[in-house]
Amino acid sequence: MGALQQNTSVENEHNSNKDLTLNEKEAIAGSSSVYTRFGHKAKIFLSIVCASCGLFSAIAAPIYYPALDTIKNEFNVSGELLNISVVVYFIFQGISPSIMGGFADSWGRRPIIVWSLAVYFAACVGLAKSTNYGQILGLRCLQSAGISPVIALNSGLMGDVTLRHERGGYIGLTSGIQLVGSAFGAIIGAGLISRWDWRAVFWFLAIGSGISLIISTLLMPETNRSLAGNGSILPKSLTSRAPILALPFVRKYLHIENPDLDTLKPRRKVNFLAPFTVLAVPSVLLVLCVAGMQFTIYSCQLTVLSSSLENYYGLSVGKVGLCYLPSGICTLIGIVSSGRILNWNYERRFAQHEKTIEEMKTKLMEKYYGDVSLVDAAILTKNKYGFNIYRARLEVGVVPMLFSFGGFIAFGWCLGARTHLALVLFFSGFSSLCSSGIIACTTTLMVDLHPEKTSSAAACLNLCRCLLAAAFIAALDAMIDKMTIGGAFTFMVGVSALLTIGMVFVVSSAMTTDTADELT
Repeated sequence: MGALQQNTSVENEHNSNKDLTLNEKEAIAGSSSVYTRFGHKAKIFLSIVCASCGLFSAIAAPIYYPALDTIKNEFNVSGELLNISVVVYFIFQGISPSIMGGFADSWGRRPIIVWSLAVYFAACVGLAKSTNYGQILGLRCLQSAGISPVIALNSGLMGDVTLRHERGGYIGLTSGIQLVGSAFGAIIGAGLISRWDWRAVFWFLAIGSGISLIISTLLMPETNRSLAGNGSILPKSLTSRAPILALPFVRKYLHIENPDLDTLKPRRKVNFLAPFTVLAVPSVLLVLCVAGMQFTIYSCQLTVLSSSLENYYGLSVGKVGLCYLPSGICTLIGIVSSGRILNWNYERRFAQHEKTIEEMKTKLMEKYYGDVSLVDAAILTKNKYGFNIYRARLEVGVVPMLFSFGGFIAFGWCLGARTHLALVLFFSGFSSLCSSGIIACTTTLMVDLHPEKTSSAAACLNLCRCLLAAAFIAALDAMIDKMTIGGAFTFMVGVSALLTIGMVFVVSSAMTTDTADELT
């Protein structure tokens, strides 16, 4: 039954009439109200506001890398002990969204996002005023736990207001702006440290997150469909009401005076196990591990650059920051372009799916002598004709990911051999370009598969990628000592390649219908 619902939902989303308005085209079949009151410009606005919050989660890790050697010398700690401050950030970045995602699916996106920014702001102020390494370690945990749910909540928020055929573009835009932090964080950090000191990094984050907190408090509306429906329903809780909703033109735009009450979904209970029920599906777990390993190798690349460029090439902190530029620019290009490609591929695959169904109908009409009910039943019970959402979302990321393997391996061996710096930076940029898109692909897939618990579903990706990154970064120095830099990156790519082979099988198999039964 879950399979029939999924296929029907996908097809209903594409039913449109040329004479209808944009929002009316997005109406779900069988409902008298439009799916969302947020039009294209409003969705762009929400993407930017969401991304401005997620930016500070993405930037907090790379902006810290140029400060590692400075903090090591100031507090006289070993490299292994210093790496713990990087590892704990990833651990809490993985665990916190898994807990808070359940609250967001029940209580709403807006209160959790505002709370997250407030905790992050306080932690950044504390880090800037730290007087010993123990304080830095504890506050890095609080900083990560505070802000990390935001990225998962952003995916949930975009899932609330978008449909499948457009979702990839909006999630790509949101992820792209967020990844500006990952892309250029190290450069910003190096510039701040070279001009002032490592404390300036955290004052910068405190000021930026404080501004984002004010903007989000004033402008971010609640989108959880169990509280706000299609955006026209005013939430009962004051914490879920954005002050901007008091403006007359906003109320008129969202139809708050005449709300679409039939779009209100049943209130979900807080379920801390929701992310783990998602992970219980083997195909989903495999896809998340593939994306997680790509993020892990990328993070290890950024980590090893922070120390190797200074030790091997004798570069100053400022010049080390500039060396992150190729990786940063390529990451940004990869993640933004993947959104448009996701939309294009979804439309292409869905058109092929519809053509297959029509061809089947023609043949079955002859077999069942024109009995439409028997024809429809025959088609929907044939699992091999179910729409493969895995293929539609993931296949565009497989080939670039294979190229990234060569880029990561070449980067490791070139850095270990201390070849010309330009060659090292070329491969860091090339591998970043090819690997970055898989995160957008996987995030979009998770939202597609779990429209009723989007924040929890997106949190699963965070959990896998951050825990894998934490484990490998913790072992990175030991791996380099035993295998050399080139050997360490070759080993990590080997693990990722084995997982990718399994994912390719999932993508190429028309198995989505069976999986949909498990998920629903």
